[in-house]
Amino acid sequence: MATLDLRNITKSFGTAKVLHGIDLAVKDREFVVFVGPSGCGKSTLLRIIAGLEAATSGQILIDGQNVSDLPPVQRGIAMVFQSYALYPHLTVFENIAFPLRVAKLPEPEVKQKVGRAAEILKLTDKLMLKPGQLSGGQRQRVAIGRSIVRNPKVFLFDEPLSNLDAALRGDMRVELSQLQRELDATMIYVTHDQVEAMTMADRIVVLNAGRIEQFGSPMELYHHPATRFVATFIGQPNMNLIQATVVGTDAAGLAVEFAAGHRAVLPVEAGRARPGDKVDVGIRPENLTLGQDLPMRVNILERLGGVSITYGKMPDGHRLCAALPGDATVREGEEVRLGFNPADAHVFDASGAVMRRLKAPALAA
Repeated sequence: MATLDLRNITKSFGTAKVLHGIDLAVKDREFVVFVGPSGCGKSTLLRIIAGLEAATSGQILIDGQNVSDLPPVQRGIAMVFQSYALYPHLTVFENIAFPLRVAKLPEPEVKQKVGRAAEILKLTDKLMLKPGQLSGGQRQRVAIGRSIVRNPKVFLFDEPLSNLDAALRGDMRVELSQLQRELDATMIYVTHDQVEAMTMADRIVVLNAGRIEQFGSPMELYHHPATRFVATFIGQPNMNLIQATVVGTDAAGLAVEFAAGHRAVLPVEAGRARPGDKVDVGIRPENLTLGQDLPMRVNILERLGGVSITYGKMPDGHRLCAALPGDATVREGEEVRLGFNPADAHVFDASGAVMRRLKAPALAA
């Protein structure tokens, strides 16, 4: 397969700048997911890699070769679109074979390549059917098969599962992950669904307003978000952000006070923080427990079996969510108190950047 390097990619539509100097290095045989909210530039960036859009500036390198000025067909990429883009009057076989027909490959080679792709995608018994006779998931597999037969250096996927129902999306996530391993391929996958990103990616690119907020493994982004945006975008349910006031700093960390009156010492470097400054304390719902620290009135309780998701508000009106054990003794309408381990908290300054954690003291030999 191939490596992919993006160097200072920018894109403007008239006076509107949508990509701001994107630098990215994708390893050979890596599954990388672009994720972010609508309008963040992820699909535009994918189209630039594919050659369907021209970058305003910057370079695209595949296996070290600058392909920025090459047409799509010469870049060694294959793209799978959200809409499948199948020919309704052609059979599954002919839809998969279409790029091979265009390349005028001999018939025995066409049959061999299509047969291999159909075997990988479990479509062997569907080859004589038309797209209208297939389910949504099967049609998506046909679109993927059309890409496989081209033997591309890089596969590009533009929200390929967004038209499927929830259950089928779950199945297709597993199938795509297995496919990537079977093909040993370099894949770039665009989605707005952070669950897809977390479950499928080797590494995730979190995009926001045309900039890369963070690039790392799913668990790196989950446990060590670099910014407030990443912290709230990655993880389900979303991380709680609770405003607090700095009341002191010392070697143990940052002492803060919440609006409800509770104080805590958080093991982060104070940096430029001074008493009186406002910070956001991020606590994931799964890190909250029944305790004595933060008061919350429960508005909604979702019993999901092994976990009970509680949604409510603190006395100052701030929303809070806690993922408690399934048999937690809480009820809608009552006030509970929640506790947390300060070591699990993330602290963000006024700019939205995370405040660095204090290093744990070295153990004595």
